[in-house]
Amino acid sequence: MNLFHDLKLGNEDLTELNAIIEIPKGSMVKYEFDKALGCIMVDRIGRTPMPYNFNYGLLPQTWNKEDNDPLDIIVLSKESFVPGCVVPCRVIGGLKMIDSGEFDYKVVAVADDKYYDSVNDIADLDENEKEDIYYYMQHYKDLHGKVVELEWWDDKAAAIKVTKDCQDYYPVKFQK
Repeated sequence: MNLFHDLKLGNEDLTELNAIIEIPKGSMVKYEFDKALGCIMVDRIGRTPMPYNFNYGLLPQTWNKEDNDPLDIIVLSKESFVPGCVVPCRVIGGLKMIDSGEFDYKVVAVADDKYYDSVNDIADLDENEKEDIYYYMQHYKDLHGKVVELEWWDDKAAAIKVTKDCQDYYPVKFQK
């Protein structure tokens, strides 16, 4: 089984998704899911001395034609998850980002974690946590010599639309 090609994306209205975790919260190792092999590979060790302050991964059966990669997802939880695991989560919004000139959207979701039970949209997320995520995403490539621009947050409906667009493009990319 190749998780990227065989795992169901989520429920019908895409409010609940299955995230494939690549990078656990607290890690400085950049793992990357190899779509052809169906496994997690070490891509690099982060040069900027900041660990990821959230779990990070990709969404199965999606393709973001803007950055030529699966759609990325930030999964919030008090706990970190191991690379390669699948985490069912609820969409709460998105982060619009330009990475080295490419549109690189991040869906933001919450795991089944009591600390996020009352978070249903990005507006419900604690402002300090949003600032922490924003700061990390703006600076994690500083020592790589890459420019990252953030355009702030999208609400849940906008994030679901981007997810749907990337889901619709997946069969075009992979001729399925």
